[in-house]
Amino acid sequence: MTSDTRAFLLRYVGARFDGHRLPLDVLPDLSAFRDLLVSYVKAKWRATHENRIRLPRGFERSIAFDLTGIGDGSAIPKLEWDRQTAQLLLPDFKDELESLVEHAYAQVIELIDGAAENIPSAGLPPESIRALNRFGSGLLDDEKIEFLGSQGKHGNVVFLDSYRRKCLITRGRDSYETRFEGIGKLLGSEKDADGIYGLIVVYTEQHGTILIPVAPERVKEEFDGSIDDDVQFRLLIELDNKDVFKRVVDVFDVDLIDAALVANLERCRERIQSIASLDDGWHDGVGKTVTQEAVMAAERLLSARPRLAGSYHIYPTDVGGILFEFVHSGWDYSIETGPNGEIEIYGVQVDGQGDLDTKVFPSMGESALKFLDGLTGDAR
Repeated sequence: MTSDTRAFLLRYVGARFDGHRLPLDVLPDLSAFRDLLVSYVKAKWRATHENRIRLPRGFERSIAFDLTGIGDGSAIPKLEWDRQTAQLLLPDFKDELESLVEHAYAQVIELIDGAAENIPSAGLPPESIRALNRFGSGLLDDEKIEFLGSQGKHGNVVFLDSYRRKCLITRGRDSYETRFEGIGKLLGSEKDADGIYGLIVVYTEQHGTILIPVAPERVKEEFDGSIDDDVQFRLLIELDNKDVFKRVVDVFDVDLIDAALVANLERCRERIQSIASLDDGWHDGVGKTVTQEAVMAAERLLSARPRLAGSYHIYPTDVGGILFEFVHSGWDYSIETGPNGEIEIYGVQVDGQGDLDTKVFPSMGESALKFLDGLTGDAR
């Protein structure tokens, strides 16, 4: 290469990243990506310099990356490795380092491209596994990171999503980290290792009982005396390779939900369970039993946007789905969860001729929720 810099473009795809926005909670991905590259550079160096016991002084600092911009479209962070840094720190190895960085990037692309095909990743360095466990940990189910300029075995741009992350990480260890957000029921509090009340005990439908670290003063001031109340949370958690919960790694948000909202949520949950118990033929012989996928999508809607619960009227659909109807700001909206978990959102003006064309989403993910927020405001 003739340039003094080498740029790597990572394209974040998902509703949260529209308009080249990069939420702060995914910024750690960028340093993790750098660490992943460095782990491969180190491994290749050691393999080609077996006579050297240690890395050269300044080796790791010479592989420094800078965030030099966010591209148009979905968020595209531009990371650059500057040859001049290597020139200053390792003048005798700058050309070799450049080749090693290129080789490391190609290896990372090959590794990620093979994740979905379950290609073995034998010999993956421990440093690489640790970096992978941080890279993409903030991705939600319908989001991914594309490596622009790359090409996989099938000719497509290589990408990393939550499924590929899990496949890669659990080949080299028995657990991985991922985002978890929702609503649970407060069961109490416990002492942490230092004997202070710094943990709240929360029951969740997805992972059973979990312990969430909370500042001791918050436990005393906000959570004591609120047993059986609902708690909304956003967490980073560790799961084993069978998706069994192990621990909370980090806490982004955790708050009690007010009593009126809890009552509305309970009403909606009871209604969904009643609908889910209907047998085939419930509607003049043609109504189908509501699928588990439709129930899960409905519960995801309640958990993600609980403040709308008081407005919902909920009905079964003949095809095995669940329909939410509500009025907001002069519009009558409908949200339908289909039998495969797909989502349709549409609406009409209550006192007017306006109508909203049906919008279809593959799941109750961030894209559907962001579109809903555009209609109603952020109802979290």
